Amino acid sequence: MDRARKHFRCTDAERAVFEAAIKLAMVFHQFVGVPVTRTSRRSLENAIEEAVKIQPWVVSARARIDLREPCRRRGLYGYRTLDGRMLRVRVETEYGTARARCAMQFVRDLDYPLMYIERVGPAGARRRRSGG
Repeated sequence: MDRARKHFRCTDAERAVFEAAIKLAMVFHQFVGVPVTRTSRRSLENAIEEAVKIQPWVVSARARIDLREPCRRRGLYGYRTLDGRMLRVRVETEYGTARARCAMQFVRDLDYPLMYIERVGPAGARRRRSGG
């Protein structure tokens, strides 16, 4: 039972998308600026995924951090800070009769970490496996 339902004037599909979008915005605003290295990358990806998964209506979450750009600093100062260009996140939510899959990734031609809707469909629909 969703006690907050009465505050939303939208379809289940719109709510599923809304819920996924909030999760993506949380990831961006909570984690951008966190120090990251090649050895800490996987731990940070796991932390992002777990932070999303504990929120209401989440079916799945996948986070990937792209560290292909070399870090110019070495030794004690050899880390970088996470920014929107490095993040690839996919969140799947289910609300009522609908399921939504939304993603965030850096889009080069926009020069922007874009959050967008990948798919909206019926709840319980089998999801295809794909990378985050």
